[in-house]
Amino acid sequence: MLSLALDGPSDAVPLALLADLKADLEITDNSSDARLNRLLLTASSLALDYIGRPIIAGEWQETIRVSPGEHLHEIVLSVFPVSDVRSIEHDGTLWGQEQLETLGLDAQAGLLSLQSHPRHGRWRHGLYIISYQAGFTPPSLIDGTPNVGTLPASISQAVLVTASALFSAGARDPNLKSESVQGVGSTSWNVSSGTGGLPQSAADMLEAYKGGHF
Repeated sequence: MLSLALDGPSDAVPLALLADLKADLEITDNSSDARLNRLLLTASSLALDYIGRPIIAGEWQETIRVSPGEHLHEIVLSVFPVSDVRSIEHDGTLWGQEQLETLGLDAQAGLLSLQSHPRHGRWRHGLYIISYQAGFTPPSLIDGTPNVGTLPASISQAVLVTASALFSAGARDPNLKSESVQGVGSTSWNVSSGTGGLPQSAADMLEAYKGGHF
């Protein structure tokens, strides 16, 4: 099985609430809101880059090729959890409702199987275009009231830790640990290998969500 393309939401969204970031930083006025919102978006992008796969809720369309001779019992979708499979097209032919009802879906893992033949059902070779609804809903404000969404709290917390670090760093190198005074002593840096610019504690929180299924 080869996933050839994945199309879905592309707009950047913050993965944590501004109010939570301000509380962490003990900021009570609105003078820094524009900057804090920008840092939340930056931290969210860093978190998503580190995770390495799309996780935000939306309408997704995935093109998958099943090769001849491939004994495929399950199709693994790229975005999960899956809330609904809207349509499936196979080699240009759209599946009817009866065919869609033969699907077995492991929503949390994003696995599609042919429920009508649970032991022997195989996906026929060819090109599939699958449209589905999947992903986590980030926390947001609805009519001024916080909505926690479905995004795991550890992802939001990693974004808050990263945004706080960016705010505190200001114009300084965020990896700078210490520097000399009047040329006395030496300068040293905190360097975390492989974190993609995230603080190590934030990267640790996101580790479980990287790449494949969890």
